Amino acid sequence: MQSEIREISPVLVEVTVEVPWDRIHKDLNDTYREIGKTARVRGFRPGKVPKNVLKQVYGRQAAAQVTGTLVEQGLMHAVQEHELHIVAQPEMEEPPELEQGKPLTFKAKVEVRPKIDEVAVDGLEVWQKPIDIPDEDVDAEIEQLRHQHGEIQIPDPMRPAQEGDLITIDYTVAVDGEAKEDLGAEGRQVEIDDEHLLPALKEGLVGMKPDDEKTVDIEFEDDHPNPDLQGKTAQFTIKANELHEKLLPELDDEFAKDCGDYATLLELRLKIREGLEGSAKQRSDAELKDQLIEGLIQANDIPVPPSMVQQQQQMMMYEMAQFMQMAGQQGAPGADFFSGIEERAQRRVQAGILLGSLARQEGIDVSEADLDAKFQEIADQTGKHVAKVRADYQEAQRDALESQLLEEKVMALLTERAKIHEGERPEPEAKDDEPAKEEGEE
Repeated sequence: MQSEIREISPVLVEVTVEVPWDRIHKDLNDTYREIGKTARVRGFRPGKVPKNVLKQVYGRQAAAQVTGTLVEQGLMHAVQEHELHIVAQPEMEEPPELEQGKPLTFKAKVEVRPKIDEVAVDGLEVWQKPIDIPDEDVDAEIEQLRHQHGEIQIPDPMRPAQEGDLITIDYTVAVDGEAKEDLGAEGRQVEIDDEHLLPALKEGLVGMKPDDEKTVDIEFEDDHPNPDLQGKTAQFTIKANELHEKLLPELDDEFAKDCGDYATLLELRLKIREGLEGSAKQRSDAELKDQLIEGLIQANDIPVPPSMVQQQQQMMMYEMAQFMQMAGQQGAPGADFFSGIEERAQRRVQAGILLGSLARQEGIDVSEADLDAKFQEIADQTGKHVAKVRADYQEAQRDALESQLLEEKVMALLTERAKIHEGERPEPEAKDDEPAKEEGEE
């Protein structure tokens, strides 16, 4: 077999393959021999059908079978000979046909990974804010714990509702004098401190007592998700049924013990601060990683195969659907998610190609010792025996873990070589070629 390639673009090549007639003739004979072993033709015993009869009866089948095999083998030969890193199935404009005594020639277009001579990593600059957890954040966590451990009871004597109370209400909604039955509810319990509560509704609920009724006008923005309410003023007719108050525990050592067997309130506060610092560190590391990858892409503007971008888009949409399902959300993702998804998918593909190329460039790999250490870490975290953890990671899961460890090593290299500034990342400067606005121009 002979093959040639022609580069159409950095990510698309045309492969031309020629198979000599001698090879075709041999494969045809072998195919007829196999067909003849089981062929059933009237007037002949199985295995005794003459070759010329087999050609008449099974000629099309044999030709198609041989052509398909030779095309597959020819493309594989070309890929290996020219060291092509293909990323999608080859596409042929039209299938070739066998002609007696002539070589089989066919062409196919193949998407490939771009060739990268060297990944530039010098000059990367990133910014990282110092981790500082103010006391107010710890206080907010403590207050949330107080609410979680609060006791709910009916006020005695009964009094008007106030912030922090739980009030159970029935309500109907009317817009422009028309009742909207689908927007009303019965027996709904509302926490008056709920941050998601409409301010006008919250103001209307404060001061109500059981059996009180009130109508509250609530104005909605023009971009409200419900088209029936966009730019409208709705009348909420509310009837209060029940009122409960929440008694919050005192902030003392006993409260700390109830929150997890901490000896003192100080110990609880320190544990909360430690958790907030850990979360902040994770966010900071993720932001740093994003900056490093963005800088790497800007320093190495490479083309990407369209099929890889499409696959990444599909994966991102699947991940979003899975996330929504886990969160209990129904329906399709909103328009905000799909906005710019192709660009985000392209950046992910660029990042993957560059990180893989950088790993090969720097000789970074994942050893069995690396995997064993990770298996032991997982075992320590989950309480499983390390042998059970190793058995859980087979094939696809093991490959995914190797990819994760390889990416961590490459990101560690980028972090080591980058210049890391402390503080907020500055806004990008305006480009010199941007036309200046005339005075008074909007």
